Amino acid sequence: TCYVVDTSPRCLPHRPSCNDLQCPKGTTCYMVDTSPKCLPHRPSCNDLQCPKGTTCRMEDTSPRCLPHRPSCSDLQCPKGTTCYVVDTSPRCLP
Repeated sequence: TCYVVDTSPRCLPHRPSCNDLQCPKGTTCYMVDTSPKCLPHRPSCNDLQCPKGTTCRMEDTSPRCLPHRPSCSDLQCPKGTTCYVVDTSPRCLP
């Protein structure tokens, strides 16, 4: 491949990249040192559809559907009160 090096064109070896590699299903291309390698797919929350009432969170290296933690955005407080999270639960307090 031709590159300009210090204002002069030079022919240098093509550096392989993930664009040059078609990985089999279940693997993804990652650059390891200077070479593209097909490695097992690292699962993420994008790969998981959680049921209603749960949220995906990464635990160690695996996505998990965990019960939704209630927050102040789930609660509508009456006038004159403000939502605070107390012991992991949202509460409307004066």
